[in-house]
Amino acid sequence: MRSFLKTAALALALLGTAEAATAVTKSAVNLRRTPNGAVMSVIPRNTLLTVACRGAWCRTSYAGRGGYVAASVVRPVTRSAPLAGQGVKFYATCAQMRAAGVAPIRVGKPGYRTGLDRDKDGWACYRDNQR
Repeated sequence: MRSFLKTAALALALLGTAEAATAVTKSAVNLRRTPNGAVMSVIPRNTLLTVACRGAWCRTSYAGRGGYVAASVVRPVTRSAPLAGQGVKFYATCAQMRAAGVAPIRVGKPGYRTGLDRDKDGWACYRDNQR
């Protein structure tokens, strides 16, 4: 239980002032449960991720698992953006994005996230005739 509390406190501290950005992996990288913790899986090279970095570690998710990667092994694609606040857009599904009239959306634009980019080509929620 104490270990869980330490991990939770570290995660909150890392994400407290973190900003979200899009980045790609420079090589195959380890997705860790905690910074310097156990390896949960390996993320392939050139994988597009949404990361929240602070210091030497970035919080991210891959294949449905959340964890940490070293900041040194990812290359930023877009500048950082606040995780919440005025001007921040979040769409849980492509249907919500289409209903708002903003689909498809390109990486770097408000509302883009890798979870809605099914083929990881930098376009979220598009149909073949929309790009």
